Amino acid sequence: MEGIENTSIHNASNLVTSVRILETNLDQFLLIIMGLCLLFICGVSYWLFGFALAYGEGNQFIGFTQFAITDLPANRFGYFFFQFTFTATAATIVSGAMAERCEFMAYFIFSFIMTGFIYPLVTHWTWWHNGFLVQGIDYGGDIGRIGYQDFSGSGVVHTVGGTAAFVGAAILGPRIGRFDPKTGAAVHIRGHSIPLSTLGGFILFFGFLTFNGASQMSLSKEGDGEAISLAIVNTMITATFASFTATFVYRIPTFGSGAWCITVASNGAITGMVASCAGCNVFYPWGSCILGIVAGITYHVWCWIVRKVCVDDPSDAVAMNLGGGTLGVIAVGLLDRNKGILLKWNQQSGLCLAWQLAGMTLIMCWTAFWSAISFGIMRWRKILRVPEDVELKGLDIPRHKEPGYPVESYGHGHVEKIIQILESTPMEVFQGYTNMAMTLKEVNDKGPYEHPEIVAENRQNSVTMHNVHMDSVARRSCRSIHELHETGSHEHPEWRPPLSHQLNHSITYVGGSILNENSDIRMIHTKNESISYELDVHSQTQEKGTIMHSSHAEVDKNKTAYQESETEGIVDELNIKDSYRNLELKTIISSDTITRF
Repeated sequence: MEGIENTSIHNASNLVTSVRILETNLDQFLLIIMGLCLLFICGVSYWLFGFALAYGEGNQFIGFTQFAITDLPANRFGYFFFQFTFTATAATIVSGAMAERCEFMAYFIFSFIMTGFIYPLVTHWTWWHNGFLVQGIDYGGDIGRIGYQDFSGSGVVHTVGGTAAFVGAAILGPRIGRFDPKTGAAVHIRGHSIPLSTLGGFILFFGFLTFNGASQMSLSKEGDGEAISLAIVNTMITATFASFTATFVYRIPTFGSGAWCITVASNGAITGMVASCAGCNVFYPWGSCILGIVAGITYHVWCWIVRKVCVDDPSDAVAMNLGGGTLGVIAVGLLDRNKGILLKWNQQSGLCLAWQLAGMTLIMCWTAFWSAISFGIMRWRKILRVPEDVELKGLDIPRHKEPGYPVESYGHGHVEKIIQILESTPMEVFQGYTNMAMTLKEVNDKGPYEHPEIVAENRQNSVTMHNVHMDSVARRSCRSIHELHETGSHEHPEWRPPLSHQLNHSITYVGGSILNENSDIRMIHTKNESISYELDVHSQTQEKGTIMHSSHAEVDKNKTAYQESETEGIVDELNIKDSYRNLELKTIISSDTITRF
């Protein structure tokens, strides 16, 4: 404004120059601010050669100038930054579908390939002025030029990311216990935090509004404000109706759990926003309403398809991005207010729909081909997936040396507190891993991840499990641990493992020959290290004697030297004190409960 105020009204040339400078600055400001709202991840491959392949001068297939943004005009830096955030979005979609079992280096390698090669060429075809998909064909006459349309990336960003996510998850394989090995039925694996995932959904809502609004790429030209406003309003309408539709469909027992689910509501809204990207600038608001309803149903259909083919997608990235992205691309050919086939029903609208389908197919095939080669090579080289023991423990500590969800932050740390209780007693801590609960009869959904309430009725006749609750453990002798069967309704779930986990929490005292030599002890051994160790301890008890308290061990009360409470299952501590006076104790902890899957 200062330039305009200081310019003479009679100097028309200077006035025009000042206005053009203001327009350029406004456009740069729009792209920078919107890009900042989108940016949560970055990389170097797009800067080195991705942008050149996408937006450098070249032919209709590929660009080949301005590598590492060399010779890029300063007034194009904002454009580079904004496109860079789109690239990062496409790459991060893949991470959700491959979570919890993919090596970090494998994801790093694929992200480099995605942002440096796969995605940039798609954007050159569809968003650069001479790309062959956006150029299309001039049919002449009243039809004119028809090409592929994608305003802010239903196909370019989300179909690319969703296709790569599907291929990657398929080649990587499902998480341990995700599908029943006999029936193939999907076993629900609960997430870590519903509030955090919902917060992530709200961040995405905000990001999509900037994503779609800023795709106008300018704010200074006539009609820009109206176009941005229409894009944002249509995005909001589509997301709203998609969220409601997905939620109500999930309420139908035939298609869902019959309950209100905040995760489904969030994912449905994201699917709607993805679907709106391709044509949010050309839809009528009522068209966005229809698109949202279809998007909510599409989300459930794609979730079912992914489960049916036994592909494990922990975050439903495929359903939201591939499902919503392909729907959005097709919707342009159907609902475009100027040439949608449902509104015009003429040759031009038919060609428009055909170009949308052709462009979508090409994008999916291109992405699937290079993704399959990339992930296939990494699987062949055995660098794609973490070892089984690392997956069972979780990748945060073995791979990153820091807990993603430190238990001490809940106010009553699990393993840490046990160690504090037993710090005055010699001890050995080891872990065993099991993949199914102990039962005496067959159940349909065995595995470590099924929801305990779903199978509680099937497990009524299973082996008795005595859960050890240690919500308010005093830092005293290890023997006091048997007195702490607190059964309050508010204990943290890590203190009360679900029934579907094999609870194998054993606290064993090895002492002198107190017991009858013929003591009958039945032990349920853990796998790996705990099996060999407990067998060794069991053999030693033939001469020395053992008193054992175990969630999966039943002690013959007629042949042991101590009393067990009939109501609480608590060892009579007075008998222990009388029997073990002046004896050196050794404590062994063997627990599946300290391993969180």
